[in-house]
Amino acid sequence: MDELRNEPILLAHHPLCGRFDDHLLTIRGRKVCRGCVTVYPTFLVMLVLLFVGRPTFEAAFFASLLQFSFQLLRFVTSGRGLSIIFNMVLGSSLAMATYSAIVCPPDLRIYVYPFIITVIVVFEYLKGRRMLKRCKECPSYASYPRCAREPTRSED
Repeated sequence: MDELRNEPILLAHHPLCGRFDDHLLTIRGRKVCRGCVTVYPTFLVMLVLLFVGRPTFEAAFFASLLQFSFQLLRFVTSGRGLSIIFNMVLGSSLAMATYSAIVCPPDLRIYVYPFIITVIVVFEYLKGRRMLKRCKECPSYASYPRCAREPTRSED
């Protein structure tokens, strides 16, 4: 616990080389991943609200698709404020997808479950490629992944 208290970086899974500082927020002196801080709490709150409101499978599933589609605009826009909004929409979309998977009629599960998994895998693949592209543009890429552990100047 002492190590965690003294660690300046908490919940940051991005390379810590300075090129991804725009992915981090500083809260009480600790750097945290902006996505994790916005997606996961939104996911949990929405999931609780969904179980309280108990929407139908169809409503939750289609709302999830609409929200997920909307947040894909992150790939064509930029801005820290927009990113936080897109992350909150993503968290809500994930909660809707999770809820719809739980209440999915048994005869549709063979279609819905693979669809949800495929969408998540493709989204993570695209996000990963985007991050790797940024790493490949870095002059220190030759020492990757060690470069992420070495503090360097911020180049962006």
